[in-house]
Amino acid sequence: MDCAKVEAIKSWPQPGTVKGLQHFLGFANFYCRFILGYSDLTAPLTSLLRKKPKNLSWTSGAIEAFRKLKAAFCTAPTLLHADPTRPFVVEVDASALGVGAVLSQRRGETPVLHPCAYFSKELSPAEQNYDIGNRELLAIKLALEEWRHWLEGANHPFEVITDHKNLQYLGEAKCLNPRQARWVLFFTRFNFCVTYRPGNKNTKADALSTIHSPDPMPEEPEPILPPDLFVCPITWSLDDDIRAATEEEPAPPGGPDGKAYVPTSLRLSFLDSVHASPGSGHPGRQRTLSLLKERY
Repeated sequence: MDCAKVEAIKSWPQPGTVKGLQHFLGFANFYCRFILGYSDLTAPLTSLLRKKPKNLSWTSGAIEAFRKLKAAFCTAPTLLHADPTRPFVVEVDASALGVGAVLSQRRGETPVLHPCAYFSKELSPAEQNYDIGNRELLAIKLALEEWRHWLEGANHPFEVITDHKNLQYLGEAKCLNPRQARWVLFFTRFNFCVTYRPGNKNTKADALSTIHSPDPMPEEPEPILPPDLFVCPITWSLDDDIRAATEEEPAPPGGPDGKAYVPTSLRLSFLDSVHASPGSGHPGRQRTLSLLKERY
């Protein structure tokens, strides 16, 4: 951010109107990727705008948030351009009000992580009711969505760092609710491992625990559903017999176009075959006749 904008933010007065606060937050949102924990910082401010008030009622928490947000603009670190040839690291965290993430890379031989982008989102009332494990899982899902243009199909497997230990066993989970199952299915689009780092420690873990790595893409195209998931389809195995029998018993004139004639000698076995076919669902008389009339 240029110096003129920094000075303008330092001298930005506390907004006295709803439109004034909306204007400040609109300006701040443009630079949110540079500020760590942006949604937590702005939560007291956005809460002032709920229910579309006509006038602002500043609280002590909102005043402190306004001061901290201005200070964060003046001390925001410089972000590096993401290098797709190097591995990425995604650090995620969740609080009671929001989730945040940092996309980082290591440069050179140093183990220090350099931030490439920040992401932050305030949780909806329904999401705030999630337990901490699901909020941390949501943080991973939202971060991967935000940076999928870098992470999906990345040249190297990337690392996701979380302070919630149970997420290490995500790949081994046997019982998932529908929401978790959708998220895990989304995760299979990425090649990453989850690393646990205690929240009270700033140092990186020496040993990585890789628990979720999707299978590599097959070299040859494969069916979406494996063969063992298919039930036996209806097979019209008597078609060849019909063609042979019509040489001895030709179809009578005036029959409907586009439908095959079933000779008299085959009709009983033909009805039995269609009715007993595993894929037909063992239909009743009317349903069996309806199936036959579609083609014969």
